[in-house]
Amino acid sequence: MTMETASPAPSSGPAPDPARGGFSARYPLLHALTTSPDRRILWTVSIAALALYSVIYVRAVLQSTHYVLFDTIVIGGDFTAFWMAAKTLFADGANALYQPEVLNSRLEAAFPVQREFRLFWQYPPTFYFIVAPLALLSYPAALLSWMAMTASFTAAALASLWRARTPLLVVFASAAAGQAWITGQTGFLTAALVTLAAGWADRRPMIAGVAAGILTVKPQLGLLIPVAYAAAGCWRAFGAAAFTGVALAVLSVFFFGIESWVSFFDAMGAQGARTSLSSFPQYKLMTPYGFLTTLGVGASLAVIVQALTALALAVFVYGVWRKSPSWETRLIALAAATPLAAPYVFYYEAPIFFAAMIMLAKCGIERGWLPLEKQALMALWILPAFTPGPDWLPIPALIAFAAFALCARRVLHDCPLNLSDYRLPTKIARLAS
Repeated sequence: MTMETASPAPSSGPAPDPARGGFSARYPLLHALTTSPDRRILWTVSIAALALYSVIYVRAVLQSTHYVLFDTIVIGGDFTAFWMAAKTLFADGANALYQPEVLNSRLEAAFPVQREFRLFWQYPPTFYFIVAPLALLSYPAALLSWMAMTASFTAAALASLWRARTPLLVVFASAAAGQAWITGQTGFLTAALVTLAAGWADRRPMIAGVAAGILTVKPQLGLLIPVAYAAAGCWRAFGAAAFTGVALAVLSVFFFGIESWVSFFDAMGAQGARTSLSSFPQYKLMTPYGFLTTLGVGASLAVIVQALTALALAVFVYGVWRKSPSWETRLIALAAATPLAAPYVFYYEAPIFFAAMIMLAKCGIERGWLPLEKQALMALWILPAFTPGPDWLPIPALIAFAAFALCARRVLHDCPLNLSDYRLPTKIARLAS
């Protein structure tokens, strides 16, 4: 996800003979793309990728019967659960959604496939405010509206950080974005919320805090935000996040009843039991827990490693937000660490990395590139195409680890940490004393 402001100067001397030259002579386009891509190459490749995604999607729709492809796959993926949840909410009430047989029986009636639906509603009642309007639309209209609105939200959030069109086009043409289109999941929505929460905490604290509060609809993705805000003393954003989260919860109790929260926590307990079953798709997780369980490590040990990883990430984020005055460096640290901090984060949430990747490109152009940084960004642009992969290989986790390592390298280069960076903020220190 890189952008060059100017094409490389032409070299002097005779052109190399392709028959005798190296990689650059034999494959000039591939060499230019992977070493020093200019704006024209990036636009060409990105538009070609978007065109390919469009052709694949349109072909799938045309080959489907009532949006069911080959009698087993529904176009839109997990979005079917969002749409049917909105319908079920008004037909049977909020509590019914947490009963798998209710949701799945309705899905089977709407989409006649040759297999049973095995989807589970795992979202808190506050998520109903997001999906409820979908009940007014037919399935294709709801799917198009969902993807258009969430993608536009992400585009606006990213554009607010850096008004450069090329990087924005590149990230939306990436394989991670393609996976978000296919799965119909929350990847774009959560990417936008994390971008605003991480990028505007000290400059527009109300915007950042409200975004962080809305992110409580997927609470596992907000674990590190309070740590970051406290470290940097972003108390207005902290307060706005707390107020927004509590307000959403209170409104959900008013509209859906306290029983909906009881059912939600019961469903979470049941989901915890399901994750230990061999049928649970651990290989689709991009977390240390998913990585270890896919390789056959016991769940108990994997949970311990995940907890230690979350603690290490919290220490990392705290130190960066405490020391660095650069909002770009802070954003990279928080956005890159967020997907790894909780155990159950699936590959379709990879767009959360978009903000970090765009800021890496911005830092590279403005401050200078680190060795192989551009090539690593281009590799991460295409690698999500191989996710989720076979059930014995944790490809999403490996890609997430690589993305975090690349981001951490830039962060620590621009903001070296030491023990003195972990002193308590003044306000907290006063309270503690």
